[in-house]
Parts: sequence; structure tokens; C-alpha cells
Amino acid sequence: MSNQYHETLTNSPSKITRTEAPKFASGPLAVNVIFTDVQSTAAALKFAQSFARELGARISLRAAIAVPFQLPLDQPQISVAFLQESMRKLVSQLEKDTFEPTVHLYFCRDRVRALSQVLRPNSVVVIAGRRRWWPTAETRMARALRAKGHRVVFVDSRARSGSERPIFEPTIVAR
Repeated sequence: MSNQYHETLTNSPSKITRTEAPKFASGPLAVNVIFTDVQSTAAALKFAQSFARELGARISLRAAIAVPFQLPLDQPQISVAFLQESMRKLVSQLEKDTFEPTVHLYFCRDRVRALSQVLRPNSVVVIAGRRRWWPTAETRMARALRAKGHRVVFVDSRARSGSERPIFEPTIVAR
């Protein structure tokens, strides 16, 4: 991870009751939400919250920001303070149940490669985006992470009715 700059942000707990997360072979179960854009990530966080509540898992919001090769990794095109505040606002919309969500901000050259390096093997990943008949950046990222062995749930961020459910690929159901 030599070409990666990392920051971890957390909300300050107001009145959060902490309990032990269920322990698995690789530690407590985490639902990893990948930041794509503000609207889609808000939809992914909403789904991940109900998903994590049912599993007794914690939520990690992971934002991999691609920095062009012309710029150093510690000087991205977007202000770090702006990104931190955007992530805090997204996480503050969550209901604080028993676990405090964490925010991880990564500056990298390749988003999929950076996420592959930081995610544990067989991680549960939630990505939201608009479902189209052609491959979008979000669906390509979901496919790439799924190919690396992660359990990916794609949430259609434009779904208006409750009848439209997240898209579970056969690999998440079969394993």
C-alpha cells in the first residue's frame, strides 16, 4: 500500500450504548459501504443500516478517491476538509443503534485496487448506483470486487418504491 494515503474519521459518540459485536474468524462482522456519490451512498447507507442491524454488524463507510498521476497523493483535486465534512454528514443521518459507524477515506490511483487492499477477504460490501442496461462505474466496481471474492450487494439508488429490492448476485446467495 505504498501508493495510498489513508485517513480514518469517526463521529464523537453522544449517547451510544456499546455492546460486543458477534465475533467471527476474522473479527467482528462489518458491512462495508463504498462511497460513489452523495445520493447513492445515502441510499446504500440506509440499506446497510437495516442489513447490519439484522446481522449485529458494524458499518464502515469507505471512500476511495482517485488522485490523478499529475498530483501527489496527499494533494487531491478535492479539498480533504470538504470530503471529511461530506462523510460526517452522511454518517450523521444514520440512526445510532449500538455501534458507531466508521469512515475511512483513501486517496489512491486506482479505486478498485485500493479497496481490494483494505477490505478483508470475503467482506460484505454494499454499493449503490443507478441500474442501467450498460455498465456504469458502480456496476463495474461491484463486478471487480465480486471477482476478488467479496460478497457484493448492489442497491439501485433511484428505486422509488419499496417493491424494488437490492440486487443480490447469485454468488452472494450461493455461498
